[in-house]
Amino acid sequence: MAIAAYPATIKSGSTVINDIMTYDLPFKMDMVETTAFSGSGGAAIGNKTYIPTLLGTQIKASGSWNKADTGQAALETAFFARTTISLVASPNGTNTYSVSCYISDYDVKTDVKGVVTADFTLQTTGAVTLA
Repeated sequence: MAIAAYPATIKSGSTVINDIMTYDLPFKMDMVETTAFSGSGGAAIGNKTYIPTLLGTQIKASGSWNKADTGQAALETAFFARTTISLVASPNGTNTYSVSCYISDYDVKTDVKGVVTADFTLQTTGAVTLA
């Protein structure tokens, strides 16, 4: 079943980050190869085996640059202060992913034929809480 994205929100704590048009939540689990010469964990010889290790993600958010927005101001302040924010992302307006993040990239773009935009990369630190 497809779900419309327009109810989505992204917040710094309880403050909505306005004018964000897209964000990605590419969760990733690192994997470590455990293949042994004679097979491993019951695997036939010649087949690779793995175990999961660390979870993490880099969240990418993009939208219209808005210096007057308190949510975007929180991201900009955290970037220049090298501090974390508490991010709450809700892809459907109901379910949430909450995590502490550093703003690792902040890119303001200007194009004479368009609008001023801002791209943020948020590096998670610690566990993601699902709700």
